[in-house]
Amino acid sequence: MLIGGIFFLKVVKLFLERSDFMYTLFLDTHGEIITVGLYNGADLFVKTKESHYSHAVYFTSMIKDILSENKLGFKDIKNIVSVNGPGSFTGLRIGLSVGKTLAYTLNVPIYLVSTLDAYLVSDSFEGIKICIIEDTKGYYVKGTEVNETYVHDISLYENYHRVSEVLDIPKIIDFALKNDAVPAHLVRANYVKEIGVN
Repeated sequence: MLIGGIFFLKVVKLFLERSDFMYTLFLDTHGEIITVGLYNGADLFVKTKESHYSHAVYFTSMIKDILSENKLGFKDIKNIVSVNGPGSFTGLRIGLSVGKTLAYTLNVPIYLVSTLDAYLVSDSFEGIKICIIEDTKGYYVKGTEVNETYVHDISLYENYHRVSEVLDIPKIIDFALKNDAVPAHLVRANYVKEIGVN
């Protein structure tokens, strides 16, 4: 009886330690819409909020709410995937600050994905495609055989399929997890355009 009880406890411990039941926390604050998601390979929970750039007001409560609404806690997070730009300067700083603080506090890895890559991997088009994000003075672009860059003229990309700005969180997480995690203290926003100082 004692051997059977010990075996049972080992099985239960192994069952509870399996990361299949733990979630990746997805964070995106690059634009006006905040997106927070939880994904474990099977279950996907998503919260979005149009914040009109009031990210600091809503973002942390959205994380808390998505966990509590699904009867989960911070202990259920195995890693974090965060969109690191390009995008709203303040929005990115808020999202990345919270993401790296959680990664450091929970001692979990954090993975970064650019906004352009997030939209590219989310789009199911199989041919030559490009992601274009308009800025006040130009465009951030990345696509098939086009490295991430900032341009003023997008006419060169007329023959490309332009991807829509829709996020497929499972695809983005799968893409991000193929890369190396970033040490929390080295998490930085991705600014494609150089900021000139006169």
